[in-house]
Amino acid sequence: MSQPSMPRYTSILFFLFLQLFFAAQPCHRTVTYAAGGGLWQLLQNSIGITAMHMQLLSNDRVVIYDRTDFGRSNLSLPDGKCRNDSSELVIKYDCTAHSVEYDVLANRFRPLMVQSDVWCSSGAVVPDGRLIQAGGFNDGERKVRIFSPCNGSGCDWEEVGDGLKVKRWYATSHILPDGRQIIIGGRRQFNYEFYPKSSAPNVYSLPFLMETNDRSIENNLYPSVFLNGDGNLFIFANNRAILFDHKTNKVLKTYPAIPGGDPRSYPSTGSAVLLPLKNLQASTIEAEVLVCGGAPKGSYAKVENGNFVLALDTCARIKINDPNPRWVMETMPTARVMGDMTLLPNGNVLIINGAGAGTAGWEKGRDPVLNPVLYRPDDASGSRFELQNPSTIPRMYHSTAILLRDGRVLVGGSNPHIGYEFTGVLFPTELSLEAFSPPYLDPNFDDLRPTIVSSSASKGKNIGYGQKLLVRFKVTSKIVTDMVSVTMVAPAFNTHSFSMNHRLLVLGNEKVTVVGASTYDIQVMTPRSGDLAPPGHYMLYVVHQQIPSEGLWVKIL
Repeated sequence: MSQPSMPRYTSILFFLFLQLFFAAQPCHRTVTYAAGGGLWQLLQNSIGITAMHMQLLSNDRVVIYDRTDFGRSNLSLPDGKCRNDSSELVIKYDCTAHSVEYDVLANRFRPLMVQSDVWCSSGAVVPDGRLIQAGGFNDGERKVRIFSPCNGSGCDWEEVGDGLKVKRWYATSHILPDGRQIIIGGRRQFNYEFYPKSSAPNVYSLPFLMETNDRSIENNLYPSVFLNGDGNLFIFANNRAILFDHKTNKVLKTYPAIPGGDPRSYPSTGSAVLLPLKNLQASTIEAEVLVCGGAPKGSYAKVENGNFVLALDTCARIKINDPNPRWVMETMPTARVMGDMTLLPNGNVLIINGAGAGTAGWEKGRDPVLNPVLYRPDDASGSRFELQNPSTIPRMYHSTAILLRDGRVLVGGSNPHIGYEFTGVLFPTELSLEAFSPPYLDPNFDDLRPTIVSSSASKGKNIGYGQKLLVRFKVTSKIVTDMVSVTMVAPAFNTHSFSMNHRLLVLGNEKVTVVGASTYDIQVMTPRSGDLAPPGHYMLYVVHQQIPSEGLWVKIL
C-alpha cells in the first residue's frame, strides 16, 4: 500500500525568508528555491578539482578525486609536496592536487595526494571504515589505494601497489557479506577478482560481460551490481542481467532484456538502483531494481557524426526474485543520459544530473537536464515521478551525486573535456560543489520531523544481526504511530552515474511507545545477516510521514 504524498506548500513570505537567511550565511548561497520542489545551495565555488568520484565516510567527510593525466589542477598540494611520476603522460612533476577531502559539517576542503592515475576507477568502504579504491588508468590500472578516515588533517592516500591481478578501468566494486569486496569487469576485462586476496585463484571468468559487449562501443562498462538478500549478486550490463553466485562462479538466473533492447550502461549511460528492501524478517525478501535513462542503440556512433540523439525517457523495473521476472516500463518527465540515482532516507529515489541528448564521453552530451526528478516507488504506477526545481549549473559527463547524513544530496563534477577547459566551450569544466535539499527538508515540515535522541546503537557502538534495536526520538507535533519507521542507508561510492554499494533497508516499526513529552521509543529488528546488510557503517534514520530525521551513524558487524 502506497504512502500518501507529502503536503505541498507555497508561500511567498517563506520564500523571501529563506532567501534572506541563506544570503546571510558566509559559506552557503541559495541558487534557487520554490516550496515543494527542493532547495539548491552553492557550497563551494571551487574545490580546485572536478568531482569525478565521491565517497562519504563515517566521519561526515567526503573523499573526492578526479584523475592525474590531464595536467595541473586548480589546487596546490600543501607544504611543497609534488608528485614525481616518470610514467605520467602529461606532467611528470606535478605540484597540484587531484583529490580532496571535503568536511561536510564545516563546509571546508583540503588537498589530498594520490600517487598514480585514479581515472575511472572503483571503490568500496570496508567494515572498519577505510575506503579501498581499485584500478584506474596507465600506471594506476592495477593499483589499490587506501584512505583511512581521521578527524584531523593528517590522513591521506596510501598506495598499496599492484593489488589487482589484471587491469581495471571502468570496473565496479561491491562489498560482500564477509566484508571482502568483489571487483567486476572493466575495459576489455570479462572477469572478476576479490580484494583482499586469498589462496584461491586470482581471476575468474565472467562470460556475461563478453555477451553484453557491443563491438567497438562496449555499453557494458561500470556494470550495475547489487547484493541480493540471498547473498547472490544481481549484475546488470547493457540491457540485461543475471543473478550470479560469486562463491561457485555460476549463473543462477538469466533475466530478459529490457523491452526495446536499448543499452543502459557506459557509454550509453543510464543509472540503476536497488529499491528499498522491506519486510526483512520474511523468508524470501522482495528485491526490485530500477534502471532509468540511457541512450538509444546507435547513439554513440551517431554522435561521432555530429548527430546527438535524444536520450531515453524510460525506466525499467524488475522484481529479481520472482519465479518469472519481467521488466515493467515507466516514462520519466524528461529524457536523461548520464543521470545519477540516489536513495533518499524516506525510501524515495532522486534522479539528478545528466543530459537530454548524446552519450557519455568527451564532448558527446548535449541539452543539460537541470531539473532533478523525485521518484516515489510506493505510489501508484503513473504517478511516481515529480519534477523538482532546477539548478543553474549543467552537470554533464563526469558529474557525481551522493546522499549526506543530514538528508541533502551533495552534487559536484562535470567535465566533458580531456583537460580543464573554462572558456570557449559549451560546458566549461565545473569545480563547484552544491547541495540539493529534497522537499522533506522544507522547514514547513519541522513539526513532523523526528529528532533522534539516543539509541542502543549510539555513535561508536556496534550493533549485531537479528537483534532488537531501540531508538528514542522526539517529534513536536502529534505523531501517527503507524507512519513511523526506521531506515538504514549505506553510503555510496559514486562515479559515472552509478552508486556502488548504495542500499536502503526499511527496519520497519514493531512498536512505538510514549516515554515523555513529545518523546517516543521505536523498537525494530536489525537485518538478520550480512546478505541483507554487509558489515560496515550505515546512516540510521527515523522517518515520520515520509519526513526523515537527521541520520545517526551506526556500525553493523
